[in-house]
Order: sequence, then C-alpha cells, then structure tokens
Amino acid sequence: MFLATDDDDFNALASVVMQDNVEGPVYRVGPPHQSHGVVAPYTGGAILFGSSLVRRALAARYEAGARFLVQSASAPVPADHDTLFVVRADRRLEPVTGDEPVTPQEGGSLVLLGSTPPSQ
Repeated sequence: MFLATDDDDFNALASVVMQDNVEGPVYRVGPPHQSHGVVAPYTGGAILFGSSLVRRALAARYEAGARFLVQSASAPVPADHDTLFVVRADRRLEPVTGDEPVTPQEGGSLVLLGSTPPSQ
C-alpha cells in the first residue's frame, strides 16, 4: 500500500493502522524535515523515496517542470534523475526507500523523477 495524500499526519496514522490490516508492506511519502505535524515525524513505517524526496520536495520539483520517466533498467539513469520505483520483469513493483537499496535487474524498468528544467 502506498500512502501519498497531501496530509502527512493522515499518511502517518493510516500507515500505523494499515500495517496489520493489509497483506504486504505499507509505505508513505515522508513528511518535511523538522516537521511540526502532530504525528507524522514520530511514527515508523517505510518512507517512500528516502529522506530527501519528501512530499513537498516532490510537489515542488513537479511544479517546477520535473517529469516522470519510465526506462529500461539496463539503461543508465540520467544525471539529476531520482529512481522512485523498480518494476521487475515479472511486473512486481518495488518502491525505493531510504532503508535498503533496490537493485534493478535485466528485463525490468525504472520509474524516475526527472530533473527540473533550467529557467528560461
């Protein structure tokens, strides 16, 4: 389960509740660093995309023109792109977290967030 609403406290609380109620892992987009939310900074759970790509950073990059890209896992990741998900050859989706590296394999794909284009 992926929790990616625009409410960090909801994502945090839902991740705690859902961990024992769904089959498989529960992930949430990270709250801002040094957040003042009620619970978001204090709950556990796997954080999607690591600590640098928190919800606000993802939204800001997208609003500034960064786009998503899907490419073969065998191709090199372009500079200034971040890997969000690895899609296995068997179509299993594995999110990138800050906890453990996800290694692409032959026949799979990568879902990337592109760089922000320069201002014109």
